[in-house]
Amino acid sequence: MAEHESSLAVLVDFENMARPGAKGRADFDIHLVLNRLAEKGRVVVKRAYADWSRYRDARRELMNAGLELIEMPSAREGAKNRADIKMAVDAMEIAYSRQHVDNFVIVSGDSDFTPLVGKLRELNKRVIGVGRDVSSASPLLIANCDEFFFYDSLASKALPHIGGGGVRPDA
Repeated sequence: MAEHESSLAVLVDFENMARPGAKGRADFDIHLVLNRLAEKGRVVVKRAYADWSRYRDARRELMNAGLELIEMPSAREGAKNRADIKMAVDAMEIAYSRQHVDNFVIVSGDSDFTPLVGKLRELNKRVIGVGRDVSSASPLLIANCDEFFFYDSLASKALPHIGGGGVRPDA
């Protein structure tokens, strides 16, 4: 058994992960990601970034999972990268101010996060990427992360367990 338990910061680019018109858990179930990450260590920071007025139904699921929702309204055309920039700034702030966080999980397939991944690795942080699927994740981002997995693979493995109306434990 490892003598040091890893601490993880999970930062979710929700607009990149949600399918167009996403409403709730069926579109993106954060529990699948968090359950997969539980084997990597203890999640100590959980944040999701989006214009939440566009994802009203998904907000409840994310808040129930303990995520802090960072509101990034896109009031004008061209404001799409505001959430990405805020997420990168927050990641660097966490890297410098919380030395115990040694793993960063970037939940996005966007190649814009590649420079962030490089800087985090320079700071001796391990970076795990999570993309929607093979076709939407940037090969550049995948190549620069220490580890990368796909949400759709998690969802397809979980399908038999999600249906049926029963309560699913969220470990």
